[in-house]
Amino acid sequence: MMETKWLYLLLNAMTISVPLIRSFEPRINFYSKWKALFAAIFLVGAFFIVWDVLFTMHGVWGFNPKYLSGIYIFHLPLGEWLFFVTVPYACVFIYEVLNYFWPNSPTADKISKYITLFLIGLSAAIVIAFISRAYPFWNFLFLGLFLLFLHFYLRPIWMGKLYRAYAVGLIGFFLVNGILTGTGIEEQVVWYNSFEIIGIRFGTIPFEDGFYGFLLIAMVVTLYEYFKKKL
Repeated sequence: MMETKWLYLLLNAMTISVPLIRSFEPRINFYSKWKALFAAIFLVGAFFIVWDVLFTMHGVWGFNPKYLSGIYIFHLPLGEWLFFVTVPYACVFIYEVLNYFWPNSPTADKISKYITLFLIGLSAAIVIAFISRAYPFWNFLFLGLFLLFLHFYLRPIWMGKLYRAYAVGLIGFFLVNGILTGTGIEEQVVWYNSFEIIGIRFGTIPFEDGFYGFLLIAMVVTLYEYFKKKL
């Protein structure tokens, strides 16, 4: 079943299906927040799409046509464009569900600043150590700078809740990203240039991907929280 040109699109559909259906559940009422959500997804997605196009053009990563629909926009397959909608949608849905049922997160709130400082330090170390490798350098440079902005300037009260939601979202991340990088299928949907990554993998998933995903969700949640107050 997975050896099909529709695989990337099917993974996107699987990612968003339950969150989309449950968006109309009266208690969560997630659909009422769509205006703020899609404004955040659009702006953050524009940044990641530009990044994605440049990396694809320079051969940092690429896509296997065996698993693609054949529809491309600016060198990126349709499935990749949808990735920047379905994944943030699902993760922000998890974020809102957890916040509804468990509005207080004392443990996560208590340790969130230490997690942030650790990630800033890790990002700085990786940027220095892998300055010649595109994916870790740019990925951790953007992550480190954004976390510096959050920690020292914005100082949001929801950082603990963000870490909590992303930790839960990692379950789906390892499933979907695992398949994209070759788990359970004959080849890879997304391949990586071995000279442009650190080389550490969790199963088939490059080490950098987990932090790339966190940066994506952190940026979306930041704008989402802002737009909820403004729109």
